[in-house]
Amino acid sequence: MSNLSSTTAHIDIQHPEYWTLQLALAAKEVQYTLFDIDEENSLISGTLPLDLSCGSYLKAVENAIYDNPVLLNDYKKVRVMVESQRFMILPPEFSDEMDAQDAFEAMFTEMEGDFALCNLPRCGVNIAYEMPKGLLGFLHRTFNMPPVVHHLYPFMEHFKQQDERRTGACLHLNLRDDRVDILIVRDRALVMANSYPCTDTANAIYYTLNAWNTFGLEATKNELFVTGSKALRDATIPTLRKYINYVMPSIFPAAALRIGQDAVKAPLSLILLALCE
Repeated sequence: MSNLSSTTAHIDIQHPEYWTLQLALAAKEVQYTLFDIDEENSLISGTLPLDLSCGSYLKAVENAIYDNPVLLNDYKKVRVMVESQRFMILPPEFSDEMDAQDAFEAMFTEMEGDFALCNLPRCGVNIAYEMPKGLLGFLHRTFNMPPVVHHLYPFMEHFKQQDERRTGACLHLNLRDDRVDILIVRDRALVMANSYPCTDTANAIYYTLNAWNTFGLEATKNELFVTGSKALRDATIPTLRKYINYVMPSIFPAAALRIGQDAVKAPLSLILLALCE
């Protein structure tokens, strides 16, 4: 059973205690995946638009969740990913939440939302970030304290693991309609990770080449891998190849096809999140 949909009305899960729910909370929508890891081709995926006219982001998320009661089943696992452009990547010394919050608030002195912290064990770092006011409490109450991670988490953790088998340096570029994410790994060590608001192809190319040059990657030796929609990749790869010899679309992880044959159509961040466990 594999479905991709913008509504949950058709979804009927008989034994949710075997299933995993994943949510990705973005500025204007909630993406979701549902799957039973032991049931081949079980993936169900969709997107719920947020009605921001209700007065607040928190209320819009609450309405989207409560209006789709299938999301409130007693699932085996629930994972949540939150997009936030106010974040800091911190070394492992900041694993204590109070220390991390002090560092974050020193950088973002006008923080209005809630502080959150997630650990990236494969990368050996932590991400401190701001969430909309009240959102973390709502998620914890509604889904019984699920792990909540920053939007860079699956991108960084997945490709850092992939690069454990690689020598030299490479840059991973994740292209979105509203942002670009960049990760650099050299000799199996994390060198750089960042996320930039971006709606323009020229700016995406600028951010990429700036990171490439700043961290000393070599055009004839190192590699650049690109994820994102075909349209976005087609708009950036030809220009990047003028400056870097090896620029290729990232290979879709074969392990994801075990979750569902339509995994290639599901939100990549949630597919990578499922593979990070």
